[in-house]
Amino acid sequence: MSKNNSFESKILELEELVRKLEEGEVTLEESKKIYKEGISIAKQCNDLLKETELEISELKAELDDQFGNAE
Repeated sequence: MSKNNSFESKILELEELVRKLEEGEVTLEESKKIYKEGISIAKQCNDLLKETELEISELKAELDDQFGNAE
């Protein structure tokens, strides 16, 4: 698996794990390992999304303070 920490690379990793599970050619034990890895990656993706959402909110608040609330 890629060691790149970008959101996009993590999504690609998840897609690969799903493909492996859908093929059905792995043992139950391997399926469990793949599933756990997928959960871990999904949590990392969620964390990245939350961080990005916070950054965008902070940037928007800065702009609103500078230029007034346009809404």
